[in-house]
Amino acid sequence: MKVLAAFDSLKGTASAQEASHAFARALRADEVRECPLSDGGDGFLEVLAHRWEQVATVDALGRPCRARLGYRALDKGNVEVILETAEAIGLTRIGGAANNDPIRADSTGVAILLEETLRRSEPHRIVVGCGGSAVTDGGLGFIRRVRQRRLAVDTSLLRVALDVQTRFSDAAVIFAPQKGASAEAVRLLTMRLGAARNWYQRWYGIDLDHFVGTGAAGGLSGALLAIGAELTSGFDEVADRVQLARHIGDADLVVTGEGRLDDTSLGGKVVGGVLRLAESQGTPVWVIVGSAAPETVQAVRQRGHRVSVLSELFGLDVALANPLELLTQLATAARDEAGSG
Repeated sequence: MKVLAAFDSLKGTASAQEASHAFARALRADEVRECPLSDGGDGFLEVLAHRWEQVATVDALGRPCRARLGYRALDKGNVEVILETAEAIGLTRIGGAANNDPIRADSTGVAILLEETLRRSEPHRIVVGCGGSAVTDGGLGFIRRVRQRRLAVDTSLLRVALDVQTRFSDAAVIFAPQKGASAEAVRLLTMRLGAARNWYQRWYGIDLDHFVGTGAAGGLSGALLAIGAELTSGFDEVADRVQLARHIGDADLVVTGEGRLDDTSLGGKVVGGVLRLAESQGTPVWVIVGSAAPETVQAVRQRGHRVSVLSELFGLDVALANPLELLTQLATAARDEAGSG
């Protein structure tokens, strides 16, 4: 049996590479290929970049930090720069929602990464992974820095890889509670997004609510669209570069997973993308996740796929503490089951 281990990161607990490798190593099938994935959020840079370097920037709360610029070699000597918003302004970087200040958090750190990119190289393309952020500032911190520094950005080079389809004005209601925002903070952030929407329309002549995905990374994707960047699916950007469709076509089984399976997983994230590609080729999928919404689990099972939820099988505390060991246990059990069959 040929198995493809194609995990996204289990957010905050294991990278896509670690999860894919742990499962593949334990399964020991006739042939196991590892293909770590991302949808633009945490781990986007590690999945795509061939090399990276550390640069100085600031985190979501304005504190100095160091983040990575990634580089991916293309043909004819061209280079693609990979920026990941979570590297600078990620929620995980500041220690999670409990340590966040949702009103103060902003996207300035990503503008500094872009500034460093332009100072260090002449890239063929710049791909910005928009996901996993701690901010809901509508990209105003980013825009302020770009305008103050008068950055000469060739926006035709900018591609923004999205992991959600949320519109600009909905970013606070849908995502700010996960970033530590109270009900009152969500109300204030929504009002600020409304004002920012009006500013962008006045400054750039664009109504960001007319475009899906402009609410990604707290509206930063909308700011990038306003200055001329192209919005794309983060999953599709990764899948194209790693030739995922071909790998799925060569496999008898695809094993994938992410931190949580819910309705957003089927609308632009890794699990939904893998299911779509696998079903187009008639390849069965085993989905392994840390936690899940029961209705989404049922929906995936009704499509004919297997779903394992670590928190249900082993308990939430254990699932958070050592997911790689649990993936190893599941792979070993599957290997033994196949052997005995």
